[in-house]
Amino acid sequence: MAINKREEQLMVMNRGGMVSAALGLIVPLFLIANIVFAENESAAKSYQQAIKDYNKEIELNPKDAVAYYNRGVIYDESGNHQQALNDYNKAIELNPEYAKAYNNRGIAYKESGNRQQALIDYNKAIELNPGLTEAFINRGVIYAESGKFEQALNDYSKAIELNPIDAKVYFNRGIVYKELGNQQQALNDYNKALELNPKYGSAYFNRGIIYKELGNYQQALNDYNKAIELNPIDSEAYYIRGVAYDKLGNEQQALIDYNKAIELNPKYAGAYFMRAVAYKALGNNTMFIQDIKVAAQLGYKPAQQYLTSKGIEWQ
Repeated sequence: MAINKREEQLMVMNRGGMVSAALGLIVPLFLIANIVFAENESAAKSYQQAIKDYNKEIELNPKDAVAYYNRGVIYDESGNHQQALNDYNKAIELNPEYAKAYNNRGIAYKESGNRQQALIDYNKAIELNPGLTEAFINRGVIYAESGKFEQALNDYSKAIELNPIDAKVYFNRGIVYKELGNQQQALNDYNKALELNPKYGSAYFNRGIIYKELGNYQQALNDYNKAIELNPIDSEAYYIRGVAYDKLGNEQQALIDYNKAIELNPKYAGAYFMRAVAYKALGNNTMFIQDIKVAAQLGYKPAQQYLTSKGIEWQ
């Protein structure tokens, strides 16, 4: 069973934070799906300055594994994953029992497309430090993306045992429970994620999907409203809310949401198809045919099949 497109994009990974050699402090650096790159010039400059600082530290103490590790974190955050990989390699060479370096190197490998090596590194991190929450989360992501949902479930549950106040892990486990067909447990986990983080838009979105599948369209609608309030440029949230309005018999409001989804993503084939359905329900056959042709041209198979069955040219 494959993870749904939306849910796959929202899988959460957890990076070991930078370490202060003097104080042993960890500053957590979370990410959703991909590393956050420098978003503006000042952020880029701060990365450059941090790298210069660690370059100087390494020059003064070339056997400082922590300095290489910290510089690797900075390289990762600035989008230079290969250089980050080099620094994590050096940190591990200097300290072969550096669990956090294995964890972060695993992320760098995954982002380079090498999931197998990432899994090896997460396993090693857990072997060296069975209490390293981040490694269980990250290994869980690998398992979930590979369709190994039971193993992912075990890792997320272990991460929650180690850190029961991380909303992101409940969110990830909710995805896995849904994939395993346990909607009630998925609902429980999304509820917990939102209890811990009431501004977690993606959790509202996914909980709304559960409510929709359980036939509770009004509750689903409430959650989609909240998801859109928190992220008003999410085309999929408008699309799925449009579907909920359709189910409640409000085709006019559904049409408004499909329009917004298409405005945000002009190549959203599913939104064109569902807008066509709404136009049909409202008696506008001209717009129905126009939109369903666009959906077909964008590769939406149900639209292609419908037009072909009616002998309507769309290519």
